[in-house]
Amino acid sequence: MNKKFLGIIGAGYIAEKHLEVINKIKNLEVVAITSRTNTKAKKLAKKFSINIVSKDLDDLIKKNYIDAVLILVPPEEMFSTISRVIKYKIPFFTEKPPSLNFLELKKLCQKVKKNNITNMVGYNRRYYSTFNKGLEIINNKGKLLGFLIEGHERFWKVIKSVNKVNRENWLYSNASHTIDLIRFFGGEIKNIAINKYSYIEKNGDQISISLKFYNNVIGTYISNWYSPGGWSVRLFGEGVTVKIEPLEYAVWYDETNKQ
Repeated sequence: MNKKFLGIIGAGYIAEKHLEVINKIKNLEVVAITSRTNTKAKKLAKKFSINIVSKDLDDLIKKNYIDAVLILVPPEEMFSTISRVIKYKIPFFTEKPPSLNFLELKKLCQKVKKNNITNMVGYNRRYYSTFNKGLEIINNKGKLLGFLIEGHERFWKVIKSVNKVNRENWLYSNASHTIDLIRFFGGEIKNIAINKYSYIEKNGDQISISLKFYNNVIGTYISNWYSPGGWSVRLFGEGVTVKIEPLEYAVWYDETNKQ
């Protein structure tokens, strides 16, 4: 594969994590970075040997030969930033969420489709080896019958570090990571029933979803933001159950309780 040259938009914590990975990939090179906070961009540029710190995203795309951009800005800035990048018809990767409401997301999808722009949203949990290995074990014994996803958010910790916009839209900003797993495991949804209640957060913080898919898999998603717990997945197959908790660790059991 020929070397690809990248531009980075954003210089926060997540940008640094992406740069740590990119630096280990032989055929990728970040040649320019920009951020609303120029001092942060300069700091990352120095740390990861990025030659150019651009004054804004227009300067980054116009003046530098890049094959694609990574959009790594805060959630409340995603929609406007992606909208500006789309005008250049350049491939892009964006962290989640692309926007904080469905109508904005629909507009982005229409523009991307119209301009035939290659893009990807960073819902990376579905690529975890634990999920793929769990499904492999189940498929080797038969088929997936059902699943349970728990997406508890520990929100009493979250509210100390997020702004008002993200707090009100946390379902998009972060909870969507586990919601994304619903279609990953189940496929296309046939029937869905949602119960939601606001204990503290005005847009809801107690969520229960029951689903049936066209392949007859039955799925359940629950998320209680103010109760101790974390993210976990149970996969129920023919004669086998896979327990994934936390998402980086998995065990499985068959009919004899053999692990």
